[in-house]
Amino acid sequence: MKLAQSLLFITTATLLSGCIVVASPSYANYHSQQELVIDAENLAKLNVEAGAGSLIISGSDKASKITVVADIYTEKGNADNYQFELTEAGTSALLIAKINSSSGFWQGDSPHIDIKVTMPSRLMLTVDDGSGSASISDIDGAVEIKDGSGDLTIKGIKGNLDINDGSGALYISEVIGNLQIVDGSGEMEISEIDGNVDIDDGSGSIYAKDISGNARIEDGSGDLKVRNVDGVITIDDGSGDIDVERAGGLNIIESGSGGLRVKQVEGGFEINK
Repeated sequence: MKLAQSLLFITTATLLSGCIVVASPSYANYHSQQELVIDAENLAKLNVEAGAGSLIISGSDKASKITVVADIYTEKGNADNYQFELTEAGTSALLIAKINSSSGFWQGDSPHIDIKVTMPSRLMLTVDDGSGSASISDIDGAVEIKDGSGDLTIKGIKGNLDINDGSGALYISEVIGNLQIVDGSGEMEISEIDGNVDIDDGSGSIYAKDISGNARIEDGSGDLKVRNVDGVITIDDGSGDIDVERAGGLNIIESGSGGLRVKQVEGGFEINK
């Protein structure tokens, strides 16, 4: 009987101990700063592949080189767990700034790389960004952006701008060229676009103003406000209020649910449904 009780006690203790799992948190407690520079005299384009962390890209008429400054935050016991390189191939440069792996339970911020790029404004730019806020300004060429999550601010682009955004707010202004946006979620503010605008939006409010060309907006949900469009506005809306004032023409393919306000439309005004 005593043997049975002892076995029962051992078994119970083993089962209980197996149910208790304590996960020790990890810390991104190691910081280093690095700088990469490459001569841009023979370059026409910069490609950027960035993971987690903030991203700031600024064009300059005075710059003759691409300069990248990175603040790298990793775990002290795994300080080299990242990729940071700037290479040249033909007329293009490639910047890669990524943490190799950040899985686990993190106390505070997880590993990330904050990047500041200064580049000649004449170069074209493509960006593939994972997460974190991003700011891009003063580029005198075409810009293509694929962004996962985080707020995105773009200003002063002299060329066509193409954005594919997952989530986070979009703030876009002072673009000389056509603007095309495919957006998942998050509010959107657009102003001073010297060209046509094409927006395919999932959810979130949209405020667009001061557009010299036509504007086509397909919106899933969220309020839509449009002001000062010289060309024709075409709207296909799911839900949310529509407010249009001062346009060269208006064609509402689908008004969805929500209020409708239209004022000072100079050309044709058509509501199909």
